[in-house]
Amino acid sequence: MPDAEPGLRERKRRATRRAIQQAALRIALEDGLGAVTVEGISRRADVSSRTFFNYFPSKEQAILGDDPRLPDDESLRTFVDGGPVGDVLADLGALLVHSARELVEERGLVAERQQVLRANPELFSRRMESMREFQGAIQAAVVRRLERDDPGFAADADALRRRAGLVSSVALAALRHAWWEWSASETGTDLVDELQRSFAELGVLVSRSLV
Repeated sequence: MPDAEPGLRERKRRATRRAIQQAALRIALEDGLGAVTVEGISRRADVSSRTFFNYFPSKEQAILGDDPRLPDDESLRTFVDGGPVGDVLADLGALLVHSARELVEERGLVAERQQVLRANPELFSRRMESMREFQGAIQAAVVRRLERDDPGFAADADALRRRAGLVSSVALAALRHAWWEWSASETGTDLVDELQRSFAELGVLVSRSLV
C-alpha cells in the first residue's frame, strides 16, 4: 500500500526546506561560496534566521542538503529481524526506499548542487564523507542481519565483514543508479519508483546468475 500524501503542514515544511536550499545554491552560483551567509540565505528565502536554523545547522549544510541516513524505526528493525521478504538484497532495497522518501527533491536543485560541488572541492569532500558514513550505517545493519540469518558468521569476523561490505557496496551502487536515472529523466519519474525499479532489476540479475 503506497504511503499517504503528505498533509498541508508537511508540504509547507518541505517547501520551506526547498526554498532555503535553493537560496543557498543560487547565491553560491551567482556570487561564489564566500558570499553565502545565513543572513543572505534567509533574506532570499524569505524566512527568519531562526527558521533557517530550525532546518539546517549551517550554511554549508543548506548547500549540501540532507545527508542520507537509515531510518531509525520499525522498518530498520524489520530488516534486521529478517524481513520483509527474507532476501537480504531485496529487504535492503525496501529499507533504502523507506529512507529515500525524505530525500525527494526537485531535479533543479540536484543540477545546481552538482555545479556548486564541482566548483568547491571542499564541499565535495564533505559530501563524499557523508556517503561513506551512510555506507557504514548500511554495513552495520547488514552485519546484524547476517548474524541473525546465519549465527555461524559471528564466529568468523573477517567473513562477516567482507560479506556485509559487499552487500552494502552493491546496495549503494543500486541507489546511485536510481538517483542518476531519476535526475536525468525527462518524464517526471519519482526517485522512490526508480529505486524500487533498480533493486527489482538487480534481483533479476542475481537470480539469473544463480540458475
